[in-house]
Amino acid sequence: MLQADAQPQVYRCSNNHSFDLAREGYLNLLLAQHKRSRNPGDSDEMIRSRQRFLATGHYSPLSDAIVAAVANSGLGFDQTVLDLGCGEGHYMQQLREASNQASAGLKLFGMDISKFAVRLAAKRKIDARLVVDSVYAIPLFENRIDTAVSVFSPISAEETARVLKPGGRLIMVGPGEDHLSGLTALIYQQSLPHRGNYTGLENAQKFRLQEQIEIKQTMVVTGSDILDLLKMTPYYWHSRPEQQELLATLDTLETPIHFYLNIYQNQSN
Repeated sequence: MLQADAQPQVYRCSNNHSFDLAREGYLNLLLAQHKRSRNPGDSDEMIRSRQRFLATGHYSPLSDAIVAAVANSGLGFDQTVLDLGCGEGHYMQQLREASNQASAGLKLFGMDISKFAVRLAAKRKIDARLVVDSVYAIPLFENRIDTAVSVFSPISAEETARVLKPGGRLIMVGPGEDHLSGLTALIYQQSLPHRGNYTGLENAQKFRLQEQIEIKQTMVVTGSDILDLLKMTPYYWHSRPEQQELLATLDTLETPIHFYLNIYQNQSN
């Protein structure tokens, strides 16, 4: 856990490690000995592609559903929200804009293991506390968060339950069975079913499933957005060069987008 030092730009943990606030306004808490690679998390190319693609509005049905799910908690936007695996901050920005429109006091926290992604999120200037760290070691005290959000990211059920308030909510967003099947049909001979990031909660006793929201629509992607769509997904690493070249030459790609929002309640006391 962190405490602010005498200097407002310096934070210190219980092990007496000090961390300087970056120029963009985020903290990098991921110590070198805890990294599995030099630059953990999604690659810079994947993050840039995701940033460009999400800015087109193709995933606005998902963004709108996340904003509505947070707002419908009974607290409106007068609450504390933690985005686990926040990436470059797209969904946090949607929450901040909705909160501003409602003149509410939303407190935003975001964390991701990718330093590059968190730096981009900080540049959005959305008044959020941002850290580079693992979601398996959340640097917050117990019972601090009203709603935690995870979009396509794995989580630690134990850590998430620890920082959530009793009765707090966890919104897990994962892919449906037909998600991007129009894209995967051009890569795989036989598409594999999605497992989703919420499978780890199936036997988690600390969480009770309250509601599942399904979003399924057809999306038409054109031009360079097609290659950005591929590059922002793990499918890019499974595609052959000739398949990437084919996608780069397409004028139009039509594919379903299919999401599930699983909303859980924290049962911890």
